[in-house]
Amino acid sequence: MRTVKWILPALALCFSALPLTAQCGESSQNLAPPNTSANHGFAATRNGNLGGETSVSNVNIHTLLYPGHTTKVLAHYLPWWFDPQSRGVAVGYRSDDPAQALRTFQDMHARGVDGVIVDWYGQNDGKGQPDTIDVAWHKSLPELAKLPDLSFAIMVDSGTYNFNRCKGCDVTQTVLSQLDYISHTYFSSRQYLRYDGRPVVFEFGLDWSGKVEWSRIQAAHPEIAWVHIHKQGFDRDDSAGAFVWVAPGLAAQKASVANLPELKEFYRYARTEPAKIATGGVFKGFDDLLAAWAKPGEKHYMPQACGATWLQTFDLINQNYSTARQLPFVQLITWNDYEEGTALETGIDDCVTVQTSLSGDTLAVKLSHAENVDHLELYESAAGGKFRLVSRYAPQTAAIPLPASASGPLYLKAVGKPFFRNVVSAPIRTGREK
Repeated sequence: MRTVKWILPALALCFSALPLTAQCGESSQNLAPPNTSANHGFAATRNGNLGGETSVSNVNIHTLLYPGHTTKVLAHYLPWWFDPQSRGVAVGYRSDDPAQALRTFQDMHARGVDGVIVDWYGQNDGKGQPDTIDVAWHKSLPELAKLPDLSFAIMVDSGTYNFNRCKGCDVTQTVLSQLDYISHTYFSSRQYLRYDGRPVVFEFGLDWSGKVEWSRIQAAHPEIAWVHIHKQGFDRDDSAGAFVWVAPGLAAQKASVANLPELKEFYRYARTEPAKIATGGVFKGFDDLLAAWAKPGEKHYMPQACGATWLQTFDLINQNYSTARQLPFVQLITWNDYEEGTALETGIDDCVTVQTSLSGDTLAVKLSHAENVDHLELYESAAGGKFRLVSRYAPQTAAIPLPASASGPLYLKAVGKPFFRNVVSAPIRTGREK
């Protein structure tokens, strides 16, 4: 946590990457409480994940997309958190806990997410152990059903073959055996993601595991709309579409600004294949410092740049799509991959700071990184530790005339754009306090 004081004539201000500390006044914590599905005791990590006590903006994610869009926003979801010692980060929850699953889906829904893409390792992943991705997802489905607006789709990960292939099977045979299971287990759900009536299945890196006969797979399950990773999804005749993934550089060559050539090329190529499903991608950055599978000399990194990378990924969508050329899906990369530093569950550090000073009945406001703020909210303390919303203001507001009815103390809250953290000022003493 980083806390900075500004000594001003009227008051000392504080702001932090985490919700308010006692320095800001204990009562003001109620204006920016921990509000995500993350474990509230989860500590921020060295690879760029905020702590579980962060207050994250619930401004609808769709507000970052072009006007008139029909795009569904899907969160890439990893239900693989079980033993705290088994992975590079101890997140403090279990993916097979139904109560945790419900918190997750409620959190997604509150932020405007339309569904989840489940990173799936096969029916018997974990070699028959109870702590498996498929078991966790089975336990999660009844909780997802409590939010019927949310959809889900399966992404068949290369781990399906690498860790869970059928005996003596090659990649194609493994996929075929798993598809039979997916078809009768998941496609019957009313919440399963469909495109033009066909169930959508994503695949991640199966071609990296060996030669895959996709025409044979498609012939066995013609009902499936396959969406493949990267440009190959547009090139294949048996493919329904493609999705883009984050492409970080080497950590040894850390950049301060994200370079996104792969993302730009994906959208350029997608426009030449209008009949195929394009699934865009948005992300905050990347850092696999804590990933056990990343070799010391092969670590990768993409800067978050105080939220600029996140907004750039949306800008590229908005430059290439419109009401006349709709983007069907966009994938949030990722909801909870804490090992690669892409977790959006605990929000994005927007580096916003708030400075205020009071002159008479006018409150002067100065924000850093105002481009990351959706709007400002002025609150007045009320009895019982509660607050009354006085009014809302645009983030460009430099001066706020205090209403005659406001006594105080007052607090100014900078509500972040979608997925950014919220920031609250220290108490503003008006001199009218009773």
